[in-house]
Amino acid sequence: LLNRARTGIVMALRAALSNGGRVGVVAYNCHTVANAIVAAGCEPVFVDVTEDLHIDTSYLSSLQMDALIVTNLFGVRNDINLIRAAQPNAILIVDNAHGYGLPAEGDFTVYSINQGKFPSLGEGGILMVNNSEYLATIDNQYIYLPYNSKCQVVKLYMMMMIKSWMHIPIVYGLITRHLKRRRVIHYKENIKMTRMAKGVNHLYTSILPSVPQQIAKQRQNAQYIADHLINKKMATNVWYGNNAFMVIVRCDNPEQLYQYFAQYGIETSTHFAKAIEWAKHFGYVEGMCPMSEILIKELVMIPTYKKLKL
Repeated sequence: LLNRARTGIVMALRAALSNGGRVGVVAYNCHTVANAIVAAGCEPVFVDVTEDLHIDTSYLSSLQMDALIVTNLFGVRNDINLIRAAQPNAILIVDNAHGYGLPAEGDFTVYSINQGKFPSLGEGGILMVNNSEYLATIDNQYIYLPYNSKCQVVKLYMMMMIKSWMHIPIVYGLITRHLKRRRVIHYKENIKMTRMAKGVNHLYTSILPSVPQQIAKQRQNAQYIADHLINKKMATNVWYGNNAFMVIVRCDNPEQLYQYFAQYGIETSTHFAKAIEWAKHFGYVEGMCPMSEILIKELVMIPTYKKLKL
């Protein structure tokens, strides 16, 4: 139980590739994953996705890599057997930061319960070690991980309360929405590695029994949104992942979709809109992953944690 999923990625890579190596990673992704690869002393190798957000295995076997981070983007599950066939000798780290409820696969699996994820508990990550060969090495890393100080825990809970307050509808409309549009995300960062805060750990264990019901609810909500949009001209494709973390809409004019849902008081957004810009700071060259470059401009995400009235 860790502070972030990215901490688990660093630990897994250090355990499996103690001398560094080349690590495959989806270009359409959060900058934190590339940061984790670099923090582990490894080099990112960017791979593309298909139109339905699976890793493109058609050319995967032609890439030289020692490990591959299999990111199940927005809860859309990859076929681990196809990936293993394309890269039989690579260490596989399944990134389920968006895929809580999906099975633990590969040599390692990481999950996130950070704010905005599912379940969303403010801060927290989970590393599952599926290959017993690496258990001792992971244990040796874990015993040296500290907990956050009391001051850091207080700061964490204060920030959670402030963010919760800033998402009250009237406050969000007047202040938060405008601040979020101006927010600058720094593409490179130092990864702070600690254990999960004890309070978050307690919250996590207490909500575990209700997770299956929440996933079922998200699927119902996602299907409602998909049915609503299926005949709308603004959407060219609508689908959602295995845990229905969010509805994915492909459209020619994202701004039209933003405005449509804004009238219902619903925030929609392109996720990882600056993914290619971030990747360039880690060695990405434009044109390496053409489908990723298209999708980041055309995919809009709609939340499913509560039922919408459209």
